[in-house]
Amino acid sequence: MTLRETYNRSAARLEPLYGPVEARAVVDRLLEEKYGIGRIERATEGEAEFPHGGDWENDLQRLERWEPVQYLIGYGDFYGRRFAVTGETLIPRGETEELVRHICSGPPRGRVLDIGTGSGAIAVTLAAEWGGETRVEAWDISAGALEVAKQNARNHGVAERVRFVERDVLTYLPSESDRFDLVVSNPPYVTESERAEMRPNVADYEPAGALFVPDDDPLRFYRAIASLPLLRPGGELWFEINERFGSPIQELLSSTGYTGVRVMRDLNGRDRFVRGVRRD
Repeated sequence: MTLRETYNRSAARLEPLYGPVEARAVVDRLLEEKYGIGRIERATEGEAEFPHGGDWENDLQRLERWEPVQYLIGYGDFYGRRFAVTGETLIPRGETEELVRHICSGPPRGRVLDIGTGSGAIAVTLAAEWGGETRVEAWDISAGALEVAKQNARNHGVAERVRFVERDVLTYLPSESDRFDLVVSNPPYVTESERAEMRPNVADYEPAGALFVPDDDPLRFYRAIASLPLLRPGGELWFEINERFGSPIQELLSSTGYTGVRVMRDLNGRDRFVRGVRRD
């Protein structure tokens, strides 16, 4: 089968799942980033025999089962960098990139904590963007996710400035040494009742423990983090949130020692971020 035939037939097979535009984008990305065949080569050498038939068919079947293309190629893009991802980690998303952009619009902080680091996208990016004076600690309950995050820290040259810790924030009792200038978290915030509304490439493949919270306690992580004495006076707390809970989280922070609490919208106009400052 020629390269052009492979491309067209593959896009047609994925179209019922993704629609025509996204199906072609997925095929383009897999061809270019795993097989090294870009659009120019596809246009100029479309009649050449495609030499990867067996491997390609295996990958296509995985995509037809809704497996995310990022897991097939082994990485996702975030803030201009490539981050290794596996089934142990969430795939970095544009909303979280917006969160980091908000944080980076302020001055560099000396000591930073990222709770629920996953692939390490937030922790590694802040360390890389802010340079040598910034030290980052990154927590996650998943040992597998932390191994991926450590790899990403090494890949981006910040391994000596990011400390990874296996820790459950719901049960952790902090010590006096745990005082940071900035704490950031993108915790699980999708309710179980919302799971049915999600596409299978997210609900069936990305780690459930990093996504879902019970319907009867959707703020459990926000409440736990906000109640811990992790910040120095005047330190900032940043959250990514479920758009449904902006006001309750704002009230939660205001009632637990934070001032200037503000809910911010993402580029789609949805409540997505909350920022508060620890009282002196």
